[in-house]
Amino acid sequence: MENKIIGELFGVNIHSPIIRSEVREVLKKQLEFKSILMSEDNLSEDQAFLEIADIFESFFSNISEIDKESFEKIHSEEIGAAPKEWFNQPDVGNNSIFIEKGNVGDLFGIQVTYPFTRENIRKIVSTRTDLMKSMADTKGISLYQASNDLEDIQSEFIEKLSPNDQEKFLTIMTEELIAHSNAINDQTNRINQEVIESEISNQNLTQIMGTIILFGCLLFLFFIFFK
Repeated sequence: MENKIIGELFGVNIHSPIIRSEVREVLKKQLEFKSILMSEDNLSEDQAFLEIADIFESFFSNISEIDKESFEKIHSEEIGAAPKEWFNQPDVGNNSIFIEKGNVGDLFGIQVTYPFTRENIRKIVSTRTDLMKSMADTKGISLYQASNDLEDIQSEFIEKLSPNDQEKFLTIMTEELIAHSNAINDQTNRINQEVIESEISNQNLTQIMGTIILFGCLLFLFFIFFK
């Protein structure tokens, strides 16, 4: 199968089918870019993640779903296998207790499995969205304020993780937040389209009924005058 270029990430040309060596190079460039954002642009780690998430979202919007799933799978694997030096910080945390327990603890009512899995973090993202809506309704605050409150809880939770594990967790979390947001937007667009189609159908039915009624009135008048 001929490989074709489907896009570019951090100066690396990406081919389809997805190639592991290219994804590995993207990860390396991604981490270098994050360090630049934090050191030269004085961004926080969360702000740097958002900048990088925007770049990935733009890339994913222009490739097929198959290529996207393949890229995300390999990217997650490479994050777990990458040398600590790539993250520009020593792995000072001790994860032996997490390995023994099989989980890191509770976040938003969900047990966070260890090693991290995309399926588990996807469930956390979904629960986080439901909690955000519930907090906004019960506390009378905006969704943005509720999101900030949950972000504080999440930040406190990941402090127990090593820098390397924080990187892994937040990367998958960011990818799943983007995917969840896109799914909600797609569902909203579909519902809006159904409403529009229903309104058009009702409008057409009204026009037809109006024509029938008008024809009936004319027919009635015809019989009255020419009886």
